[in-house]
Amino acid sequence: MDNKKLTHPHDKFFKDAFSRVQTVQSFIGHYILPEDAALIDLSTLEAVKDSHINPDLQELFSDAVYAASTPDRTEHVYLLFEHKSYPDPMVGVQLQKNIAMVLQYHQRQHAGEGIPVIFTTVICHGKKSIIPCEGPDCHFVSYQRCQPFFLDLRYILIDLQAMGDDQIKGDPCLRILFLTLKYIHSHELLEKIGDILVIFKELDEDIGTNEYLKSLITYLVGAAPEDLLKELKGCMKEILEMEKNPVDSFLDEIFEARIKKKLEKATAEATRKGMEKGIKIGEEKGIRIGEEKGKREGIKKKIEEKTVIRTEKIVKKMAASGLDDEIISSVTGLTLEEVRKLRDETGQS
Repeated sequence: MDNKKLTHPHDKFFKDAFSRVQTVQSFIGHYILPEDAALIDLSTLEAVKDSHINPDLQELFSDAVYAASTPDRTEHVYLLFEHKSYPDPMVGVQLQKNIAMVLQYHQRQHAGEGIPVIFTTVICHGKKSIIPCEGPDCHFVSYQRCQPFFLDLRYILIDLQAMGDDQIKGDPCLRILFLTLKYIHSHELLEKIGDILVIFKELDEDIGTNEYLKSLITYLVGAAPEDLLKELKGCMKEILEMEKNPVDSFLDEIFEARIKKKLEKATAEATRKGMEKGIKIGEEKGIRIGEEKGKREGIKKKIEEKTVIRTEKIVKKMAASGLDDEIISSVTGLTLEEVRKLRDETGQS
C-alpha cells in the first residue's frame, strides 16, 4: 500500500494491521460465519495490491482487499474490508463501487472464468452507521419498498462501539487494532492503553513488533484527543520503560512533536484572537473619536450659520435706518460689497 496517499491516521493504522495475512486469517476465523469461512482456503489468501487497480479509481478503493480460492480450487474468493470512523449513509454505494472494481480486476486476471465469491465487511468504530442492521449479517437496501429499484448487497458489520472488550477476539494485531479503534475518541483510552500495550507481548519479533508499535504510537498521536496527549505519553512511557522497549525514544520524539505543534497552534490562535480583539477595540475607539469630532463640527457649523443669520438681520435693520454702507461695514466686519448686496435684498438704495 502507498501510504503517501493516506490522508487520515485511521486509514494508515487500519491498513498497517490488515496488511498482515495472519491478521486477516484470524479475522475470518473469529468474525465470519463458519459456513462462509468454509468457502475460503486460508492457505491461498493474499493481498490485492493497489498497483493492480485502475489508478483513476484508487481513491474509492476499499481499505484492504484480499484474494483466495475455495478449498477445491475451482472458484475465486475476494474479501473487501472497509472501515468507518463516522456515520456514512452512502456506505452501501461505496461498497457497490468497490465490488465493481474487484469484478473488473477479476476479469482482467481470470478472463473467461465465472463470477467470484465476494465477502464485504464494514468495520465501524465511531458512531454506529445509520444503516439499520440486526446482527453481523446486514443488507444495503434496508427498506422493503426500495428493494425493486436497487441491487441489494449483503455485508458484514463489525460495530466496535457495540462490542464488549471480551467480545474482541483474534490474533494480537487484530485485538490491538480493534481495542485502539474502539477507544481512540474516548477518555477511557488512558485506562485501556495498558491493556493494549500488554498484548504486544504475544507478538513475535519476526513479524515486526516494533514497527507495529510505532504504527500504534503514530496513530495515537494523530487521532487521540489533544487534551489526553501528555497523560497518554506518560502512561505509555512508564509501561515501555518497564519493558526497556527500544521504541521508547521514538515515542518521546513523536509525542513531543505533536505536543509542540499543539502549543504552537494554541499560541497562534491566541495571537489571532488578540489581534482581532485589538483591531475591534481600535475600530470602536476610532468610531467614537469620529463621532465626537462629527458632533463638534456639527455644533460649530450650526453656530456659524446662526451668526450669519443674525449679522444679515442686523445689516438689514441698519440699512433700513438709513445708515451709510461704510458705517455698517465697519460695525459688522462685512465688506462693502456684502453690505450693498444685503441692502439690495431689503429694497433700500
